[in-house]
Amino acid sequence: LAGVVDVEIKSGVDDDEAVRALAAGKLGGAVVSPSSLRNIARCVTLLDLIGLWRDRNHWKKSLDGETGRQLAALVDRVTAGRIIVMGYWGGTRRHLLTRSGGVSGIKGLANLRLTVPLNPVQSKIWKALGVRRVFLRRSDILSALRDGTAEGTEGDAEMILRERLFEAAPHLTETGHAIATRLFVFNGKALGRLREVERKAIRAAAGEATTWAKEFEMKREMEMIALLRDRHGVRIYRFRDRGAFISITRPIRHRFTRELGAMRLLVSLEQAGR
Repeated sequence: LAGVVDVEIKSGVDDDEAVRALAAGKLGGAVVSPSSLRNIARCVTLLDLIGLWRDRNHWKKSLDGETGRQLAALVDRVTAGRIIVMGYWGGTRRHLLTRSGGVSGIKGLANLRLTVPLNPVQSKIWKALGVRRVFLRRSDILSALRDGTAEGTEGDAEMILRERLFEAAPHLTETGHAIATRLFVFNGKALGRLREVERKAIRAAAGEATTWAKEFEMKREMEMIALLRDRHGVRIYRFRDRGAFISITRPIRHRFTRELGAMRLLVSLEQAGR
């Protein structure tokens, strides 16, 4: 955007703070999690649901295509034009990390003592899969894995490395049960005040940045998994029951999405790329 508009980057702002500043017109744009938009565009929180995506290709095709445009239009409508979705970033998958062996399928989840986030919908989904849920603060997970209070946890490879969870649980099963999505959003009024040439430049740059961000994040996840395997001796396993995982958890996703009033959008997301 050099020579078109001036851009100032602010770092160290958490997602909830960024959304408040964005809605108040104090920020022009931000990259935020779906959950941070829960109070102004709750429909986007369905992107965080466990078991929603068949694989990363499904995630990408859904959000890069017509369904992503439908969701952006819905956000525009429910926020009365205050929030404009410019792109969907992310792509990092969440996996299972366990103390003893991998989890090859649904049967391996039965009675597994797994630390799960304090999220009512995600909690119900894990319960439906037969997991014995353990609710802990993130700072307590490593000690719980060490003493056996928990037999496993879930998370992305970078978090597992950063918090050294592999020291107590050296088995990683690539379930990809959730894929992180972050929304690149703009303040609609701020965008509207710009000249047409500036808006076009910003949208073009947003498209390029979105493509780069997804490629970078996918590459980084592969690097983190390789680092866990090659430097820290973590064993990597495949999860063979993706279809069963999705079908068992589907009723809970549908119930939650009906409450959001976004069933048509969910069905479109599920069918994308078939």
